[in-house]
Amino acid sequence: MRLDVIDNSGATSMIAELRKELGACRSARMATASLTRGGIEFIEEAVSDSSGNLRVRLLVGLYNGHTEAAALRGLLGLQRRYGQYIEIRIARNERFHWKTYLFESRGRAVAFVGSSNLTKEGLGVEGEFNIRLIANGMVGALGHIAETFDRIWERDSCPLSVEIAERFAPASNRSKELARQIDPIIKGVLRRPRKSRARREQRISAVMTSIEGSVSRATIRAVKDKTDWYRKGWQWMVCRRRSDRDRLFNPGAFYLAEFQGTKVQLSLNDVLEKDEFTTEDGRYLVAYQKRKGSKFRSVTPATLATLKGAGVIKKKGDLQQDRRLSRAGREAINALLRVPQR
Repeated sequence: MRLDVIDNSGATSMIAELRKELGACRSARMATASLTRGGIEFIEEAVSDSSGNLRVRLLVGLYNGHTEAAALRGLLGLQRRYGQYIEIRIARNERFHWKTYLFESRGRAVAFVGSSNLTKEGLGVEGEFNIRLIANGMVGALGHIAETFDRIWERDSCPLSVEIAERFAPASNRSKELARQIDPIIKGVLRRPRKSRARREQRISAVMTSIEGSVSRATIRAVKDKTDWYRKGWQWMVCRRRSDRDRLFNPGAFYLAEFQGTKVQLSLNDVLEKDEFTTEDGRYLVAYQKRKGSKFRSVTPATLATLKGAGVIKKKGDLQQDRRLSRAGREAINALLRVPQR
């Protein structure tokens, strides 16, 4: 028997591994304590693409209301369309907390046991820990997993129905509301201590970046729900790559060219905090604030001439490109922004 770890870091993720196993197996037993719409899309893909060769048993928990009522409704639709290939049951134990996935094909069995629920975060975000077991058939530990699953399936679960989905909906909605209130508090508790703002204000940065347009309303809601940045009056930026976010965060300060239609505004900003969670516009976020005592500066023909003379840019469009500034470039921008001297 072979064992290894899947923790959603690097090149491996649970979503990729489960998708691969579903595409190769003949039968699947899957159990999750929490389920969201983002966690079942790949199951529908596998069932619809299997040409009738796949049989899935999905056991879902309602623990603490974390399962989405909308996801249960989605499963009902999936069951109507592919009922001959997929069975869905609800665990009767209100504390059912399994995250177990077992796949079987000719001469091979694979099990994943760990922390990943069938949610978008559980399948693709760091912070999970799952053990994968591979054996030649349902032997040893894999056989015990299969037997335990089948026992709960037969004796302590019930078929998913419209009535269950609708009666569960208020608990699901209440759980979401509580999460929106609690998550920012927990993030604040776990956040690494920041260097004092006074100390950050002394940081000298050679990094210059730009932003253009605006983020989606959904992203704004996510930031309001998961951080206290709006309450503190901080500005923030979302990046699609960790390296882009860290490029701004690590120096502790950065110059910003903000494009608003045909207008461009320059500023020097001190980094205050970083965070990461899934939004429509990216995952990696950094909060910042204009350096105390400095000014915003609109880019005018005179400003452009100064920036060109210092070798910062050759044309206005260059401000849209991330760049590192020379000492002369920093001094020229600092003079324009009236940055207080140390």
